[in-house]
Amino acid sequence: MFHRADHENPLASAGVTGGDPDRVQVLPRILGPFDAVMIVVGSIIGSGIFLKVSNIDNQVPALGAILAVWLLGGLATLCGSLSLAELAAMLPHAGGPYVYLREAYGRITAFLWGWAEFSIIRTGSLGSLACGTVIYFDKLLQSLETTGLIPQSDLVPLPHAVQGLITILAVGSLTVINVVGTRWSARTQNITTVIKVTFLLVLLLGPLFLGRWNTAHVQPLWPEEVTWDFFRAFGLAMVAVFWPYDGWINIGPVAEEVRHPQRNVPLGLVVGVLIVTGVYVGANVGYHFCLPLSQTRQSQAIAADVFQAILGPYGVPLASAGVMISMFGALNSNLLAGPRIYFAMARDGLFPRAIRQIHGRFQTPANAILAQSLWSLAQIGLAFAVAANPKAAFDTLTDFVVLGGTVFYALVVGAVIVLRWRMPQAARPYRTWFYPLTPTIYLLTALLVVGTSFLRTFAPDADWSQRLQVPGVVALLAIGLGLYAFFRRLEVRAAAARHDGSAVGKAP
Repeated sequence: MFHRADHENPLASAGVTGGDPDRVQVLPRILGPFDAVMIVVGSIIGSGIFLKVSNIDNQVPALGAILAVWLLGGLATLCGSLSLAELAAMLPHAGGPYVYLREAYGRITAFLWGWAEFSIIRTGSLGSLACGTVIYFDKLLQSLETTGLIPQSDLVPLPHAVQGLITILAVGSLTVINVVGTRWSARTQNITTVIKVTFLLVLLLGPLFLGRWNTAHVQPLWPEEVTWDFFRAFGLAMVAVFWPYDGWINIGPVAEEVRHPQRNVPLGLVVGVLIVTGVYVGANVGYHFCLPLSQTRQSQAIAADVFQAILGPYGVPLASAGVMISMFGALNSNLLAGPRIYFAMARDGLFPRAIRQIHGRFQTPANAILAQSLWSLAQIGLAFAVAANPKAAFDTLTDFVVLGGTVFYALVVGAVIVLRWRMPQAARPYRTWFYPLTPTIYLLTALLVVGTSFLRTFAPDADWSQRLQVPGVVALLAIGLGLYAFFRRLEVRAAAARHDGSAVGKAP
């Protein structure tokens, strides 16, 4: 039923620093290089390229500045990925960033990141992507009804309560797939990722080949004046663009299940982020050559608007289906990656013992998957209760995710610098290109995003959800400190009990 890391030192082989050595469980390596690339691409491409375009265009209403935001987001993500690749190749264990933070800064920092992931970052991402999936499912039904492909119904557009129910069903169905097997989850990821990349390429090339490009739509190329207000708006646009690029860190938690991780994890990160950046910039070129800036600022369904412009009303169902599949795939990738973090924490004795169990038949961290899904469903229910529509719920969840996630992602990238100093002799099958420039670029960009989020929290025109972001993150970390003390106390008691039992067993 259980996989042991090795007979000599299962704790060290699994990257575990605590817990009962007789109960260490290790996940089997079943993912190849194509899976690694697809996990990276599929984790990043989800909802942001479709639902955050208007947010960015309203901040920097000039194509040159818009593309600069997307390119800088891609550059920062690539720099973060190059740094993460060194850590993942050096420490290819379940939990990924949790392990890197533990080795660089100590167990308490690693626990706080894992707690933040469970409490809001990962589970909030699940809720956001599920909300985005429902937004486009509703759009699909409306477009099918408009074109006469389905009969008219009082349930279209979907009532608020029905949208919430479908959101819950989306999370539930993928939870089952992830519990049944990592291979099944990877197949789902590969299929949806190929579809979403193809879809984004159509958004770039479709307007060009069908004669819908209009150069007048891309004016102005750059703002007439570059003032302080422009830089403030650029910073807010960077906060928005960090959501479309979120997910690059997801390969780290599943590194224990990747074959030849010292080679395949860095490969997946570099190739995956380059693919994403290329298709993101390309899709934005297609958007803005096809539609005027006045329309992209207002659009809540940019892909559907582009497809309608090039194919008429029958293009809207195709666009809606493509975006829905994209978000569904990203939802799956988060369900795949997140539980490995809590699984690693439980192996260290810093999360409930049941979370570290591997399913006897499916060989997946089933309890960790179920725990994550249940908490995410609770957040979805709360978001739908306080938000007027799924888009409002989506924006509320993503803003919390970006702020909390960026702080810890910066610490993960900084771990490359710290471990170069603390563990200079450690084997590094891959070393970060252009070190220390690459981690520095990411850290500076993260500082811009976090600083802008802080300024927005205390701005006079901030709404209630924006005002709660920083206090909310601080409160979650304070709760995490209390939980860390609780789990450490349990760990110490368990170690003492094992010691006493061992002493009794050795007594004559």
